[in-house]
Amino acid sequence: MPSYRFCRPDDVPLLVEATNVCYDVHFPGAAPLTYEGFRAEMKELDVWPSSSMIAMSGEDPIAVLIGTKREDEVLVLRIGVDPEHQRQGHALHLLTSLGQKLAVLGPPRLVAEVPLDLEGVPELFRSAGFSPEKTLTDYERGGAASFDPVPDELVIPVSFDDLDASDALAVPDGVAWERSRRALGGRAGVLEGAAIATPVGIDAYLLYRQRGDGSGIDVLSAACHDAGQAEVYLGLLLRWLIGHRIDDSRKIRLPRLSRGEVPEALLGELGFEAARRYERYAATATRA
Repeated sequence: MPSYRFCRPDDVPLLVEATNVCYDVHFPGAAPLTYEGFRAEMKELDVWPSSSMIAMSGEDPIAVLIGTKREDEVLVLRIGVDPEHQRQGHALHLLTSLGQKLAVLGPPRLVAEVPLDLEGVPELFRSAGFSPEKTLTDYERGGAASFDPVPDELVIPVSFDDLDASDALAVPDGVAWERSRRALGGRAGVLEGAAIATPVGIDAYLLYRQRGDGSGIDVLSAACHDAGQAEVYLGLLLRWLIGHRIDDSRKIRLPRLSRGEVPEALLGELGFEAARRYERYAATATRA
């Protein structure tokens, strides 16, 4: 019989092993999770071992749930089952157990950003009592720039700390977990930024990071303080970024955008295309 348990901080090596065996195995070509990578997610994304669970068969992990924790909600960051142990109810048991724990200890709100192209995963969350809440979309662009370069003198470098200190950081409610203000702060040391500014202050900015595998750039925050100028200012910044990547094979991605965060007409004009789509599912934790 399999055993299930919540984890402790000293279980991080086991959680890493379980993630590679039970989750990453479903994503051929994905770089294996490392101990250092897991520790970085604890800082950047509020991953908590005590919000994570493992199912074991003897000494072998057969299912894993990686959970986070913030004051108001818990995100199910990953959930996966070893291919030889699928369709046996392990994933549903992990989700149900997490909900029962949070019903007692809080916070009672659970969320998950579920890729819609993964067969059976949306159905899993619906069967666990989650309801769809919002659609999120990755937008990607590769290839050469088809427009004139933006002069460097129009753009200034900025950091997360610069934006935070000047009250210029503009992160709307309800953005994807990895793009929240808290996640940006956790990644402040690896974020780069570009802005358009006047003597009065910063009008618009981008915060972005280089992907660890060298395949491209993720824009994690993009904002313009004058909605009427968003297409102009964000267009300048995105054109500048497209022109300054290392080579044309590196994709620029705006991950998990909500509708309206960046003007869709602008994205289309600049050659960004919708890629993976997600549904944010949410549930209220309940006791057994």
